[in-house]
Amino acid sequence: MREERLIAFTDAVLAIIMTILILGLDKPAELSFQGLWEMRSSFFAYALSFFWLGTTWISLNNIWIKVERVSITVVWWNLIFLFCSSFLPYTTGLVSTNFDNRFAQVLYGTVVIATTSCNWILHKLIDSPNSENSTLLDATRIYRKLLIPDIIFQIIALILAITVYPPIMMYGTLIASGYVQLAKIILYRKDKDKTE
Repeated sequence: MREERLIAFTDAVLAIIMTILILGLDKPAELSFQGLWEMRSSFFAYALSFFWLGTTWISLNNIWIKVERVSITVVWWNLIFLFCSSFLPYTTGLVSTNFDNRFAQVLYGTVVIATTSCNWILHKLIDSPNSENSTLLDATRIYRKLLIPDIIFQIIALILAITVYPPIMMYGTLIASGYVQLAKIILYRKDKDKTE
């Protein structure tokens, strides 16, 4: 399979998943600012999931534009990554209507951790068919380094959601996502300073 087809397929599936997220939002009981305010947890869950998946898509594209070859293993892990991602609208719908529910938050956290872990594995497997592409190898190495603390932080948030305060899973995902974006900006600036 050519890498362009895999990228196009991944883009299409992620776009559909991001679109489906909005369908999980209920309408307010009363059409007013008060009615919308009462849905703040739902809007937060939707926005977090949308931007979390969106930043994942941006990161994927920044890496995948450097890919020259894909193996069948990469294709299958990409499919597993998309499979895990496809549960995000379902679990987002659960937490948006049951924000303080431990089980809903644990399901959401499990999907986020599984998706991020698959993403890490996928970007390890991309290296093998592209072993002569030093630009790609550097990019995947840095990306995987960023994802390790992200996964650790999400696991800690999941443990705290189980034992202490269920919504910490959503807040932990927000903080972990912010960490990844901030780390990327810092790395980009350092790289830019080296080239100047």
